[in-house]
Amino acid sequence: MLFHHIFVSDVKPGDHLYRWRNFKLLQGIAVQRNDDRSKMFVVMSHGLNIIRLVTLREFKGRGILRRALYDQGDSNLHSIKLSGTSFIEKKIPAEEIVQNALLLLDTVISNPEYVQQMFAHGFGDFARLCCTISHEQWRNRLQRNGKKT
Repeated sequence: MLFHHIFVSDVKPGDHLYRWRNFKLLQGIAVQRNDDRSKMFVVMSHGLNIIRLVTLREFKGRGILRRALYDQGDSNLHSIKLSGTSFIEKKIPAEEIVQNALLLLDTVISNPEYVQQMFAHGFGDFARLCCTISHEQWRNRLQRNGKKT
């Protein structure tokens, strides 16, 4: 699959989604709150310093929705993909990805200074991290400052 295009109806919680907007890559993690299957949201990075929750429709906008690929190994296709759309790493289970994204969002709200410190170079890589770090490691990393979120 070269272009990773998906339909909104195919999005599942834990998907690492991306789209292009004005030649910039927007990335996010699909989540649901309170097990409401009718509403899908995306925890997304907006610019270098902002993480926010938006509806799937808002994230998609008028663009084409795409799903990032993981566990691509040494495939020839992986080597020609754009950075942020295809990864060698193995993806963790979807439930943990959702937990990671929501914990990051909650920590941004409760302790923004710590998250800014943790992501000193911006949030461009947050979606890959949510998809590849176990929830226990992620929780420990976000709570390293001694405060519970």
